[in-house]
Amino acid sequence: MHDVVLSLQQVSVKRGQRCVLAGCNFDFKAGQFIAILGENGAGKSTLLQAIAGDLTYHGTMTYRGRELRQWSARELATERAVMEQQAYATAGLTVAELIALGRYARGEWHGESVAACKQAIAPWLETFKLTALAQRELTELSGGELQRTHMARCLAQLDDGNQSATAKLLLLDEPTAALDVYHQHLSLQQAQAFARNGHLVIAIMHDLNLASVYADQVLLLQHGEPCACGRPTDVLQPQRLHELYNQPMHVSQHPQLGVPMIFSEPHTNSRMTRR
Repeated sequence: MHDVVLSLQQVSVKRGQRCVLAGCNFDFKAGQFIAILGENGAGKSTLLQAIAGDLTYHGTMTYRGRELRQWSARELATERAVMEQQAYATAGLTVAELIALGRYARGEWHGESVAACKQAIAPWLETFKLTALAQRELTELSGGELQRTHMARCLAQLDDGNQSATAKLLLLDEPTAALDVYHQHLSLQQAQAFARNGHLVIAIMHDLNLASVYADQVLLLQHGEPCACGRPTDVLQPQRLHELYNQPMHVSQHPQLGVPMIFSEPHTNSRMTRR
């Protein structure tokens, strides 16, 4: 049985006087890829930012059995990595330097350790097809190239060079938004492989079909509250998705993988209304 890595009990988040996230009770286990789905404004990024420590939350959130608030930023630097929705591109910083920043907490930026840092990031440059871009400045990259660089940074940050005895946490906010089809699969395959190595991946996604292919569990949020959580086959049902997105949906089966494939259709009325 996989151990619980992250546990949420009655977690809620307020912005001013408005409650934007409420009633979150989940146990996320090692070895899982969790996809968070929902319409715009459903609370997906709010939940991820709370887990990332960027937002104040009410309730209890424990990481590896310890309240998340009790972890210091330094402790989490080698245990949790975050890829934000808006990937930053600092002027003057190269691709290799950004990925190497993920290794900073390991003390590999000084003296003889610099060689260890270069050795640690080389496989991630190669994995994400960035070796030829290693010395290119971030401001010269396309959106997809920048997104791949940040993904490589996150995995380099959590890479301890061997099979870790403790589960680490990778948080991704729309990790494939700027990627072409090939690199979408490349990035999600790497995230899935990371989870398979005994870690936990939580990703906000908008592509229902990619979520169905790669996620072990999908969590649906609606109006700041969870409305379903489970295996893609159980959760990604036409009526539920229609109600969630206010959009007609059809669900079929992938011809080789056997997972749900979702097809949307245009609205029959030219004037679309929301709930």
